[in-house]
Amino acid sequence: MTISAANPLAERSHLPFQLPDFAALTAVEYREALFAGMDQQREALAALAADDRPATVENVLHAWEASGALLERTLLAFSAVWMANSTPELDALHEESSPKLAQHSDAIWLDRALYERFLALQARAETGEVTLDAEDAYLLSETLASFTRAGVALDEADQAQLRALNTELAELGTQFQRVNREARVAGAIVVTDVAELDGLSEEEIAAIDAGDGTWRIELVNTSQQPLMAKLHHRGLRQRWYEASITRGLGGEHDARGIIAAIARARSQKATLLGYENFAALRISSGCAKTTDAVNALMGPLGRAARAQADADATTLAARFATLEPGAEFAPWDWEYVAEVVRAEQFGIDEAELAPYLDVHHVLEAVYVAAHDLYGITFEPRPDLVGHTPDADVYEVRDADGSPIGLFCMDFWARPTKQGGAWMTSLVNETTVFKSLPVVTNNCNYTPATTTITWDGVHTMFHEFGHALHGLFATTKYPSLSGTSTPRDFVEFPSQVNEFWAMVPDRVLPANLLAKLEAASSFNQGFGTLEIMAATLLDQAWHQTPLAELPTSAEEVEAFEQRALAAWGVDSALVPPRYRSAYFNHIWGSGYAAGYYGYTWAQVMDADAVAWFTENGGGTRENGDYFRRTLLAPGGSVDPLETYRAFRGRDPELGPLLERLGLHL
Repeated sequence: MTISAANPLAERSHLPFQLPDFAALTAVEYREALFAGMDQQREALAALAADDRPATVENVLHAWEASGALLERTLLAFSAVWMANSTPELDALHEESSPKLAQHSDAIWLDRALYERFLALQARAETGEVTLDAEDAYLLSETLASFTRAGVALDEADQAQLRALNTELAELGTQFQRVNREARVAGAIVVTDVAELDGLSEEEIAAIDAGDGTWRIELVNTSQQPLMAKLHHRGLRQRWYEASITRGLGGEHDARGIIAAIARARSQKATLLGYENFAALRISSGCAKTTDAVNALMGPLGRAARAQADADATTLAARFATLEPGAEFAPWDWEYVAEVVRAEQFGIDEAELAPYLDVHHVLEAVYVAAHDLYGITFEPRPDLVGHTPDADVYEVRDADGSPIGLFCMDFWARPTKQGGAWMTSLVNETTVFKSLPVVTNNCNYTPATTTITWDGVHTMFHEFGHALHGLFATTKYPSLSGTSTPRDFVEFPSQVNEFWAMVPDRVLPANLLAKLEAASSFNQGFGTLEIMAATLLDQAWHQTPLAELPTSAEEVEAFEQRALAAWGVDSALVPPRYRSAYFNHIWGSGYAAGYYGYTWAQVMDADAVAWFTENGGGTRENGDYFRRTLLAPGGSVDPLETYRAFRGRDPELGPLLERLGLHL
C-alpha cells in the first residue's frame, strides 16, 4: 500500500520538533499511514536481508532502525490519540490493525535471512573487521536476543502455530481493552439523594452533578475508589465498592472469557518457545531474569504486607466499632476509618490540604522541582496543538537555553479516554536521525473539580518522571531512547521523581508536610498488600501450567481466589489493587507477567533516594549527576550497569523495607 503525499504522516512533520499535525489527522490518514508503514518496513527489511555487502553498522543497524520510520511516527501519534481521545472510527482502526501489526511483527522476527544478517555483523565484530561502540554492541546483542525469544529458530510448522497464537493474542487484547473501558464506564454509580454525598466538598459534589437531579460517580481503574475515604454514608460506600470489584465479571461487559483465553494462548506460546511458562519468557528480558528471583522477593514481601494489614485491621475494626456499633467492619469501611484514625493520630485534615492541591498549582510545583534539579524551563506554546485539543504544549529548554523537546500535558477525563495516568512518546529522541523528544503526560481529572488528592500529587510527579526520562534521552538509536527499558526498570526513575513532592513549601507548607511524613508508614500494610496481591496474581496467571489454567469464564474467580491463597495474600478486607477482570496492565497493556516491575523498581527507587539523602538532597549537582548517569542513557545499555554507574553498587533492599515499615 502506498501513502498519499498529502497525508501529514507521509514524511517527518514540518512543525516544530516534528510534532505530528494532529489537527489534520483523522482515522483515514492514520489507517493509510499504518498499512503503508508496514509495507514500507517489510520492503526495507527485505532489502537489508538480501544485501550481499559485508555487514556494517550502517547497512545493518542504521538500516534496521530507519526501516520503520513511517510506521513508528504513525503508531506513536495514533496510540497517543486513541488512548486519550478515541472515537468509534479510531476504535475500529485499533481493532482492525492490532492483528495486522502482530502479523507484521512476526514477519520480521521470524525472518531467518534477516537474523543471519545480524549474525554476520556480530561475526565481523568478533574478528575485529567492524568496530562497535557501546550502543552499537548493545543494540546488536539485544536484537539477536529478541530474534531468539521471538522464535526465529523454530521450524516452519512451529512458526505457523506461533503466528496464529500471536494474531489471536492481538485480537483478544484489543477486545479486552474495549470491554474493560466499557465496563468501567457502565459501572458508574448514580446517586439520587444528595444527602448520601455527605463528606464530599461542594466542589466534589458539583463535579459529579449530572444536571438532571442525580449525581454520577465514575469508577477509576483501581479496586479502591479514592473519594470513598470521605463518604460518611456507609450504604453508598458499599454500593460503590461492589460496583468496582465486580466489573467485568458478567453481563454485557464480561471480561472473564477473554482473559482465560489470553492466559491459555500465552502459556501455549511460551511452551512453543521452550520456556517453562509465559512469566519465564517475559522476565528473561528484564532485570530480574528469572521467575525464581521474582518469587524470592515478591512472595516474602506479600506475606509481610499481609501480616501488617491483619494487625492494622484489628486496630481499625476497634475504631469502627465506636463509629458503627454492632456493624461488622467491611472492605468498604477500611479507607474511611483509616482516614478517621489518621486524622486523630497525626492531626491531618484533608480540608487543610485542599487549598494546596489544585492541579495547576501541583503541575507548577512539578516544573519548579525539575528546574531546581536540572535547570530546565518550560515555555507555553499555545500555537501548537497536542494529541488532544485540551492538551497544553510546552517547549522545554535546558539551563543554557538550548531546546530539549516538547511536553504535552492532558489533564482532563473524558468517556473515550483510558483510565488512570500515563506517559507516551510522540517523537523519540535519536542522534543518528536527528530528532529531539516530544512526550506526553495524561491524567483523568474532572474539569469541574481541580483539587486532587495527595496520592494524585505523587501520580503527577511520577508520570512527569517518565516524561523527564524521555526528554533527557541522549541515545543514538530511537528504539533505545528514553523509557525504552525493561519493565522492571522503567518505573524506577519515575518513582524517584515522586520524592521531590516531599520538599517543604514545594507543594505543601513545611508544617503540613511534616504531618504527612510522620504518617507516612500509617496504613502501609493495606497499601502494600493490595499492590502485592495484584503482583502475585499476575504471576499466578503467567506461571501456572496450561493444564491448570481456567478453560472458561466461570472458572476465573475461583482461580483468582486459589492463587491469592497460595501466595498467602488473600484477604477478605483488602482486595488486589486490580482484580483479574479489570487488570488492564496485564491483559491490555504491556505489563503481562511484569506488574512486579513496580516493586522491583521500588527497591532501586528507595536505594537511590537514600543516595540523594546521603549526598545533600535535591541539589543541581546531584540532579545533573542523576540525569547524566541514569536518565540520559535510556535503554542503550544494560539497566543494571546504568544503576551501578549511578550508585556504585547493586541496589539494596533495606531502604525499601524501612520506607514501608515492614520486616521480612
